[in-house]
Amino acid sequence: MAAASAPGLAAGVLGAFCLVLWFDVISCEQLSSAQSVFGVVNKSVTFLTASSTPIKDILWKKGKDKVVEKEENLDESVYPPFRERILLNIVTGDLTIFNLSSSDEDEYEFESTSIKDSIKFSLTVFEPLPSPTLNCTLINETVIVQCGIPEVYSSHRDLITYSWYCPLAGCEDGLINMHVKKENDLSQEIQCTISNALLNSTSSLVLRTCVPADHSRHRYVLLAVPLLVIVLIVVFLGGMYTFF
Repeated sequence: MAAASAPGLAAGVLGAFCLVLWFDVISCEQLSSAQSVFGVVNKSVTFLTASSTPIKDILWKKGKDKVVEKEENLDESVYPPFRERILLNIVTGDLTIFNLSSSDEDEYEFESTSIKDSIKFSLTVFEPLPSPTLNCTLINETVIVQCGIPEVYSSHRDLITYSWYCPLAGCEDGLINMHVKKENDLSQEIQCTISNALLNSTSSLVLRTCVPADHSRHRYVLLAVPLLVIVLIVVFLGGMYTFF
């Protein structure tokens, strides 16, 4: 019988280990990946360790750099650029970061001799969302409204989703477009909302503004004015002829 190769043996052990964990309702993906945490620029965020036992010593890292360190019976040491920006719970190990900036994005790791494995968090920091832009056109008796994000906004555009509110029947909701038949009540207002994991922003538009004004009535008025002038001139000249 051929001996198993080292990579094959490692894969088999990992597979068996994952199988055991599966029956304990823990997945290997959960163990190997960091927990996703979201924050907003100038706001705060807290990493929760969910520790059920008191923590004796604490080390938080951002990537490979230390954030804060606390050894038992010693004062905590906070490292730049986090000085005066964090709050450490020395009982549970929870860490709060204040006055977030985009540069705070990274993977954070909590280590302690009081727990078996380190705990990792992946922090994403959002800029406040702008108001979405709404543009519309009339094509083949259908009003098409497009919802967009200003080009100057660059904070995690790939994590933004779109949703629409349209009170009319027959509205066709696309990803960034809304289609409305011209025959509908165009006095109604529709809304587009852009959202990410924490924020949302909404803009609205009255559908009537998407349809060019009907100038036919004005054309009839303009035609009537010259005719009226001609009639008045004829009447005036006829009156003068009768007078003489």
